[in-house]
Amino acid sequence: MQNLAGRQFPDPDLKEDLSNLRELLDEYTRTKTTFDEYVGEVNSGHLRWSPPHRNTVFWAENARKILDHENGEVVRKLAQIMAKPWDNDKAVLAIACNDIGCLVREVPEKRSQLEKLGMKARVMELMAEADENVRWESLRALGGWLQYSFDTK
Repeated sequence: MQNLAGRQFPDPDLKEDLSNLRELLDEYTRTKTTFDEYVGEVNSGHLRWSPPHRNTVFWAENARKILDHENGEVVRKLAQIMAKPWDNDKAVLAIACNDIGCLVREVPEKRSQLEKLGMKARVMELMAEADENVRWESLRALGGWLQYSFDTK
């Protein structure tokens, strides 16, 4: 949308439609990129590529809150989601790996909390998954663990 907004279109209706579409997308992202929306999605037991998962601002503002909320209930639920094979929807595993990687990058001192739930081991297992998106996201997540392992020693 940003690329399209920067272009010069001779049709004023098209410009207006692009502007309206951008406003709608911005509003959707604002309302769906909240802590409560994320917690609701995790509690549903099924993840999808909704706005919070790729939003760096969301993770910067909410990672610690996610780890601490209700004594770690959200990350325990995330661990339960990751433990399943998701044979019919491998995207769920990719999204979970993405989220774990974001948590590790934003709050590296809480890595042990995630490791105790078996998340690091599961992420490592998923590096051998047949689905390339799962492999990619698990590699990215493990990269966060490795980065902070070397930085702190």
